[in-house]
Amino acid sequence: MFKASGTNLLDLQAEQVSDWLKSFDTIISDGDGTIWFDDTAIEGAVEVLNALQSRAGKKIYLMTNNGLKTRHEIFQRAQKLGIHIPNESHIISPTQTIVDYLKQHKTFDRTKRVYVVGNAAIARELTDAGIESFGAGKAEELQPGDKWQEFVQREFSTPAAAANIGAVVVGWDEYFSYCKLARACHILSSNPDCLFLVTNKDAVHKYPSLHIPGTGAFVAAIETCAERPALEMGKPNPLVLQPLLSTAALQPERTLMIGDCCKVDVTFARNCNMQSLLVGTGSYQLDQLRENPQLPMPDVYLPKLGNLLPYI
Repeated sequence: MFKASGTNLLDLQAEQVSDWLKSFDTIISDGDGTIWFDDTAIEGAVEVLNALQSRAGKKIYLMTNNGLKTRHEIFQRAQKLGIHIPNESHIISPTQTIVDYLKQHKTFDRTKRVYVVGNAAIARELTDAGIESFGAGKAEELQPGDKWQEFVQREFSTPAAAANIGAVVVGWDEYFSYCKLARACHILSSNPDCLFLVTNKDAVHKYPSLHIPGTGAFVAAIETCAERPALEMGKPNPLVLQPLLSTAALQPERTLMIGDCCKVDVTFARNCNMQSLLVGTGSYQLDQLRENPQLPMPDVYLPKLGNLLPYI
């Protein structure tokens, strides 16, 4: 309706916004920076999502690239904040997408283990699905006086070091180290049939006063040394929408994607042929996009999701 125009909904007449609301039946909303910051709701966001369901009859899904929590834990956060979604199936998270992919992939042997460079939430999701993993949420570093040559010889000199491992999964990892990089590289290089999955490739996490490396920084290091591309299990890969498409739970052209990151959320909407709404509560405001034409322009824009409430 407003294809890639970056139209500010606040500049429209109420009737125009009403017509726009009628152009979609389903909403997929990002979480971090769009609805909440950590465990704190952004003003008005929860009320808008609930009103879109109860008043406008829209179907709501919450989608995140955050691999630090399981789908169940994200559902619990949504409930705690007062978001009225029916059940966990309305949460789309990379940890669950990874599990679903492994369970459905023909080459993955469920008797094999998964090596996780990432946090404990990934391991919890895998364990709940009956998939054994190791490495998640733990530090692995060279000890004082230990040389990298000694570590490599000790850890990788026998075939067992890469045997019986069906996948390497990478997520955000505060304990990322040379040892983990070396182990992932060895496993992936030794076994071409080993799957290489990542929660997301977000390069950096931006906060008002600081920027920190995102999962994409860790992924790039492993891709470089293993000489293999990773398969992304989060936005903007349209693969993550496949379960909803296969069950006809939504029609992309009648679906709105709401997010705070133009590079991830708007690109994902484009990849899936969905409409896009960018909110300015994250790292991107409309003025920035107009000054940087290389950035993907959303269909519509709001300073914050709460601005939509008077129109519903």
